Amino acid sequence: MTSGNPADTAPLVDQLCARWEARAAAPDRGDAERALAELYEARGWGRPTAVVWLDSPLAGAIAARTLLYGHENIDRARHPEAYETWVAAATARLEGAYGAGAGPKPSSFEEKEPFAPRWRLPQVDSAYRLSYDLDDPDVRAVLHRVGEPAWAINTAVAARFKEEALSPGDPELFAEVGARAHDRLAEGLRAAFPAERWEAVRAAVRACAEAPRPDGWKRWRRVWEAVRAPDHPALLILAAVRGGGVPATGELQARLRMAPAVGWWWALNGVVVASPPPAEVSTDELGRLHREDGPAVRYADGFAQHCWRGRLVPPDLVDPGWGAADIVRASDEELRGRAAQRFGAASYAARLSAEDIAPDLRRCAVERLGWARFAAEAPLARVAGPVPDPGDPGCELTLHDVPAPVLGRAARVVVHSGGAADGAVVLVPADAADPVAAAGWLGHGRREPAPPPELLTRIWESEDLQHELAGLDCAMPHEHVEAVHLYCGAPLYAFAGHSTGGTYFLCGDGPRRPVLYADSEGGCQVLGRDLEEALRFMVSAAPDGDGPEDADADAAAAFGLTPLTPGEYRARKREAAAMAGALTLVMADENNAYEYRPDTWFR
Repeated sequence: MTSGNPADTAPLVDQLCARWEARAAAPDRGDAERALAELYEARGWGRPTAVVWLDSPLAGAIAARTLLYGHENIDRARHPEAYETWVAAATARLEGAYGAGAGPKPSSFEEKEPFAPRWRLPQVDSAYRLSYDLDDPDVRAVLHRVGEPAWAINTAVAARFKEEALSPGDPELFAEVGARAHDRLAEGLRAAFPAERWEAVRAAVRACAEAPRPDGWKRWRRVWEAVRAPDHPALLILAAVRGGGVPATGELQARLRMAPAVGWWWALNGVVVASPPPAEVSTDELGRLHREDGPAVRYADGFAQHCWRGRLVPPDLVDPGWGAADIVRASDEELRGRAAQRFGAASYAARLSAEDIAPDLRRCAVERLGWARFAAEAPLARVAGPVPDPGDPGCELTLHDVPAPVLGRAARVVVHSGGAADGAVVLVPADAADPVAAAGWLGHGRREPAPPPELLTRIWESEDLQHELAGLDCAMPHEHVEAVHLYCGAPLYAFAGHSTGGTYFLCGDGPRRPVLYADSEGGCQVLGRDLEEALRFMVSAAPDGDGPEDADADAAAAFGLTPLTPGEYRARKREAAAMAGALTLVMADENNAYEYRPDTWFR
C-alpha cells in the first residue's frame, strides 16, 4: 500500500476525503461534464459533443437504446447527413467494456455461450474485494470517511435497471420513465447535430418514444456493452494517496471530479448518457441497503428498490408488509411468483427456483412483522408453557413450533411475555422441550464472551493435535471467505479453517457451544452440540455411506475420544439437523441464508 511512515499520509487522506465529502454534498454537473470530456481525451477518444443527463439508470438505458438504434427511423435516402451524423455520434466506445475482449479470460460457460458476458454489468470495484490491507491506517481512514456505495456494489440492486429494461415488472413506470427520457434526450441532442439536420433527428427520437417497449435481449446487449459502472470513491482516493496526490491532468483527476455526480453512464462516441447517484439511499447499522417503511434506493424519476438488510425484496414485503398467515400458508412457488411478477421475467426472482428464493423472503417478512407478533398471529403451535422465567420476574416463557418453510428447516422459538424482556424471542432447536432450558441454550443475554473450550486451547497449543486434524488450519483468529452471522443474533467465533476454504465456528456463549461448519460455496452443517461432540462425530465412521467410511482411530486416540457407534452416529445426525434451523447462517452483505448440507464438512 502506501510507502513511508503512515503518519506522513494522514494529512493527504484527510484533505482528499474532505474534498470528496464537499463534492458529494453538492454535486456539480458542470464540472462533471468537463471531467467526462477530459476522461475522453485521456483515453484518446476526443471530446463528446453532448452529455445527456437522465434521472435514473433505467432512463439512461432507455435513452442509450434509442441512441444505438434510432438511426433506423431516419430515411437515409432523404437525410443522408443526419443518418451518418447519428451513427457516428452513437457508436459505442467499447474499450474496457464487457463483451469487448477486456477483463479476465472467459469461463468455460462463457466460451459455450458467447453472449453470457454481455448479460453482466461491470461491477463497482470494492476496496474489500480488491484485497486491500484493512490493517493499513490509510485504508481504514478512507473507508471510515467515505464508505462504500451500497446502492452500486449490491449486485442484485445494481442490476435492477437492466432487468426492468429487458422485461418491465412495472410497465406503467417503464412508460413514464421512457417518455421523460425521450423528452430529455431530444433536448440534449441539439448540441450534437447541426440545425439543418435537427428535424430528422427529432422525428427519429419521437418515433422511438412512441414505441419504447423492449424488443429482445439481442438488441439490449449493445446497451450493456456501452455502460460504465459508478466509480468507488475509496479506490480513487487511495490511488491518489499512493501516488502522493491528485495529478493535474489525466484519468485519475477526471474520475475524482466525476464520481460525486455520476452514477451509471454510457460511453458513446459523440454523446455521453449519464445518470446521477440515487436521490435517496437508506442503510442499516452494517451499511447494508435497508428501510422499514419504503424504498431503500430511490431515483428522482420514481425508479426505486426495496431492500431488507441488504436483500432486494418485493415492495409489498416492506410496505405494508406480509401478514403472518401469508408467510406460513403461501407455497414457495406462490412467493416466487409474487416476486417474479413484481420484478419481471428477466429478474433474479424469475431465474431462481422457488426453493432458493422463498425461505429468504419468508425470513425477511417475519423480521418485518416481528417474531413475537408472528408467533401470535400465525399462530404457531404451542409446545410448552407459559412458565415463569426464573431470571426475569414477571416474565413468562412459551415454546412454539416454527414450521420448516419459514426458515427452510424446522425450528422452535421461545417467546418472552411480560417482564424486562417482554416481546423478545429466541430461536432454539426443533427438539427443544423445556422453555427455560431452551431460552438460554446459546447464552443469550450473557455480557462477557465465554472463554475458549479447554479442548480447543489444547489443540492450539499442541502441534501433535493439530497434525491429527488433517486439512485443518487451527490458527486463531480465522476469517471466513465472506462475512457471515447467525440469524438468531448469537455471536459466532471462527476457530479453524479447512484447506478447501471452509471455516469451523463456535456458536454463542452458552454452557455448550455448538460447532457449525461453513464451506466456501454457500453450504453449512452442524457438527455437534459442543466441540468434544463435534470431534467425536468427525473421527467416526458413517454407517449409511453419508460420511467417512472408516473411523480415524489415530485422531480419536490423540484426543482421548471414543468413536461413535452406528446408533450414536445416527442420533448425532438427528440432533444436528434439529439445531440447523435455529443456527441459520446468513451472508452479511446481501442477507442470503446458507444451504444446510449435512455432509459438507468431509468433502
